[in-house]
Amino acid sequence: MLRLSTIRPSNLVLFAAAPFIIYLFATSSKYLRSLTAILGIGNNAGPIFVGFLLVATVAILGYLSARHARFADQAPGWLRICALTAFPASVALLVISLVFPHLLMPFAESVFFYALSENTSTLIDRSSQTWVLFPDVVDQVQTGLQIHLAIYTAVMALCFFSARLRPPWRGRILLGLECLTGAVLFYLMFMAHWQFATGVAITFRAAIFAYIFSAILGLIWVGLQSFKPRARTTIIYGSISLTLLAISAFFFMQPQVNYVLVGGTEGRIAIMRGTPQAQADIIRFGEFEGSGDQQYRIRSATDAATALEQIESVDSVSGAFVPVEANTQGYPVLWQTSFLPDKYRNPALAFAVIGFLLLTLTIGGAQHKLHPLAVGAEFFVDTIRGIPMLVIILYIGLPLAGAVKDVTSGGIDMTNMTRGIIAISVGYSAYMAEIFRSGIEAIPKGQLEAGSSLGLSRWQTARLIILPQALRIVTPPLGNEFIAMIKDTSLLSILSVRDMTQRMREFQAASFLPFAPFNTAAILYVVLTLACASFLKWIERRTAKDNR
Repeated sequence: MLRLSTIRPSNLVLFAAAPFIIYLFATSSKYLRSLTAILGIGNNAGPIFVGFLLVATVAILGYLSARHARFADQAPGWLRICALTAFPASVALLVISLVFPHLLMPFAESVFFYALSENTSTLIDRSSQTWVLFPDVVDQVQTGLQIHLAIYTAVMALCFFSARLRPPWRGRILLGLECLTGAVLFYLMFMAHWQFATGVAITFRAAIFAYIFSAILGLIWVGLQSFKPRARTTIIYGSISLTLLAISAFFFMQPQVNYVLVGGTEGRIAIMRGTPQAQADIIRFGEFEGSGDQQYRIRSATDAATALEQIESVDSVSGAFVPVEANTQGYPVLWQTSFLPDKYRNPALAFAVIGFLLLTLTIGGAQHKLHPLAVGAEFFVDTIRGIPMLVIILYIGLPLAGAVKDVTSGGIDMTNMTRGIIAISVGYSAYMAEIFRSGIEAIPKGQLEAGSSLGLSRWQTARLIILPQALRIVTPPLGNEFIAMIKDTSLLSILSVRDMTQRMREFQAASFLPFAPFNTAAILYVVLTLACASFLKWIERRTAKDNR
């Protein structure tokens, strides 16, 4: 009974209901199929899961061994046991890869396969209905796995015999070993493909990465809000903003180009690639003079010559929108306009927006005796908190990501997962900033003065005195934000991110089952959130003990 008293009441209810939930999934085929689909259990999941457990266990023991080697004097007893078993475990895993390769190869093949580009990679055999790696590629994967395990075994041996290292290099080598083993563990947990539970992996990874990035952004906003103006702050930022506006005016004053709409409007109108979207929309929606307020169909052309050739060679094309000098055939001019090319217009607008915004922040800061960056950070926090998360995800995931791709000519083409993580990070950073700000303001200001009297800089005072105490205070609300992020990752399904919610929608659309997919998803989210809440409560208890 004493043990039961330490379990949260909500977890007790879940434990009591667990037999009924297990019975439901075990006896109902539709619930079992929905569970398999939502979790993302793929083909050959059993052997892949076995290989993952073996590799992950050795990776965890290796990281704990490296950690023990660095802090042997302060390490608890259980950490010493992990350190002693890490080297034999790595040797055993290497032997398994040599003697019983079928235990590790399914997981290694799965990770390697999904790390490739399925549409362009030459290492994938697409001749059969199910795409697989070529046999020689599989042999290379097996050889590479054994080489990496041998290297990892050598690292574990170095951790095991670290006591014999000389003091000058001991700390650096052990720090490097800890970073190396930590990187291996991080890759397995947050980067490698989980064929046995893809939906859960995507949901958790999106929440964890978004949580980390939003916490970093929140600290940045709080740091900016703490900036204090100096004597020349207004002059410096005012000069920068005026300089940006002057650069914008320089681009706006560049010569414009003259374009004409020639031919007829009874068919499609050929538009050159690179024509500003605003001009193409004017023609598409019939907003030019003499259009008759009707919409027209447009057609893309590589250049002006091709656009004019289509008038004669393509029956459905009757007109073209080209530069004035390109109309050498003498087609009748229906409409003429001039505009600033994108190579001048885009930087002009960018410098104008940044310059005007910075000038506004500078004036607002001067009026209220605040730093312009502090005003900007406060404005960002207040604005983002007033926008629904779905709107932020759609805005960053669709138009903003597309604009970045166009500006960089395809150099930055973010995946849907990356777009969703950035969107959630930006949206939750405002709430994180307010949580951090409340925790920092709870610290007595006398400690700031004490840090200054000790000769610590502002950054050292914040890092060594303020932030450690503030983090203990804000641990409960930070845990609540993480649980909220797990639930809000379901919104990423709008970007076709195949998390648990998206897989639920796909399965429901394919099976036409009315209740099983939704009930299964709800149960899974309840289990995940209660597990995270229990873990966060454990952290709170540990933090409370440290404060005593």
